[in-house]
Amino acid sequence: MTYALRRIAVTVPLLLAVSFVVYGLVDLLPGDPAAARFDVHTNPEVVARWRAERGLDDPFLVRWGRYVRGAVTSFDLGASYRSDLPVAPRLSEKLQATVELTLFALTIAIVVGGTVGILSAVFPRSPIDYLGNVIALAGISVPVFWLGMMLIWFAVNQLGYPFSSNRYAAHLDADEYLTHLYLLESLVRMRGDMLASCARNLLLPALALSTIPMAVITRMTRSAMLEELGRDYARTARAKGLTRRAVVLRHVLRNALIPITTITGLQFGHLLGGAVLTETVFSWPGLGTYIVRQGVEARDTPIIVGGILLVATMFVLVNLAVDLLYAVIDPRVREAS
Repeated sequence: MTYALRRIAVTVPLLLAVSFVVYGLVDLLPGDPAAARFDVHTNPEVVARWRAERGLDDPFLVRWGRYVRGAVTSFDLGASYRSDLPVAPRLSEKLQATVELTLFALTIAIVVGGTVGILSAVFPRSPIDYLGNVIALAGISVPVFWLGMMLIWFAVNQLGYPFSSNRYAAHLDADEYLTHLYLLESLVRMRGDMLASCARNLLLPALALSTIPMAVITRMTRSAMLEELGRDYARTARAKGLTRRAVVLRHVLRNALIPITTITGLQFGHLLGGAVLTETVFSWPGLGTYIVRQGVEARDTPIIVGGILLVATMFVLVNLAVDLLYAVIDPRVREAS
């Protein structure tokens, strides 16, 4: 309990620091926020009144404090400079689309990368080991945007794959859904038609997005497993008559999970922030595409700040979850703290 409370206590000032840096950096961007709302011929008095209503003339610390208070108390991330509509509901919807894509991609990366990494360590210098090296090299080397275009071309033109950039088929009804995590909620509701449609549209972008974390997880799993397989306890367990499978799965894998868990948590955060290329290629309606098209291109600062802050917060929370998971995997971590 002490270990968990200490990690949670560290997270709170970290999130405040992240919000300060994000808000400050975006505030330093050149240009006048009023330019996103008014044209050059607008009456200056109207512009000045709008700036005063938005509090844009207040000192930086006052504006940042007001922003943090609104975000914490009511999830208020400001209103768009162009439409004056709150950006939080729209960002939340887009974030859920990105999270679902990221989770799907990370699941593929963990299953394939972890399995290949374990087999590569158990059977070194074998065909499966060489396959793992090829997967790792290709995953890191091939650009995601090029791989995405090739996947679309091959799947649609050569295989006739029914891919769509929509999150589910147009004839299906999702009005009863409580969230925008359509794939995960379909699992809970046991709606096979919606589940199949969501999975079919998610598969291609998730495959493209999973290549880099798959490569990293494959190499890390192989390295950690080889190190543990060479330790005395693994050799002793084999000498006592345990099968190779029992030694690998019951003893070695658990001791190798700390570095594997660390790199997996970091990859989840990287996927959240780096999914914008994949979302652009596949026209996926996620957070990255929304920030670029509605925020950066339109110079709508509240969308940029809110979107980046959401991604940064998710990254911090995922790393907190990884820290707490350490104590479950290895009790020595909890005792040492």
